[in-house]
Amino acid sequence: MKHFISFTHTKLTANAEFIFIGDFEMGKILFNPEEHLTKLPLRRRNPRTNTWETQYADYLEIKWRMVWFRQENKENTQTIVLDKTINPNDRFAYFELQVSDSKGNTEVGVGSETGDDFHDYIEKAYTKAYGRALAALGYGTQFAPELEEGERIADSPVDIKSQEVPGGSEQGDSITEPQRRAIYAIYSSMSINEEEMKQIIHDRYHKQDSKYLTKKEASDLIDYLNDLKETQ
Repeated sequence: MKHFISFTHTKLTANAEFIFIGDFEMGKILFNPEEHLTKLPLRRRNPRTNTWETQYADYLEIKWRMVWFRQENKENTQTIVLDKTINPNDRFAYFELQVSDSKGNTEVGVGSETGDDFHDYIEKAYTKAYGRALAALGYGTQFAPELEEGERIADSPVDIKSQEVPGGSEQGDSITEPQRRAIYAIYSSMSINEEEMKQIIHDRYHKQDSKYLTKKEASDLIDYLNDLKETQ
């Protein structure tokens, strides 16, 4: 079932007509994304040394993408939840959102998160999906390195030294059933076969099968596959 969320104006109170974030008042100042950039550490694997290296890229936080988007699209925007998985027992959330601007342009963003990384993992997964959709619409694309294939945020690196022990390094840390289903659904829709999927897992995590992944690695893999899907 699809869920619709429409916006005509964004208000703080019944009488307010602007959004305030810091010193920025939406509707009075043209948004300049370069004034709100931060440096984001990214982890890239060096294929020659087979080690992870940290590099820095310009990054526009999702809250600023939202401000930019809402300044230029004051009415007739729409957000549709195309797909979602929320599992409180495994503390896992996955969202696929379709966002439309006031001109009718439409893009899709996806995001997943686990409770091991964030207490408010459901909101985080939704926000991640929404931010990617906005970037795909042009609001921060050049400042959204999470859309680039093969990159991951440095504050959640994969531990490539972890042993291949089913169930993860600690009890309850292993990939969850909803994560397995999400991974299968995504790579099946991309016409990736099982052997190719195992090769991706081996190259990224040095593990032979998805059953050896931790929750964090599975969440990273879901994000990676969705990013890869967007480039096709």
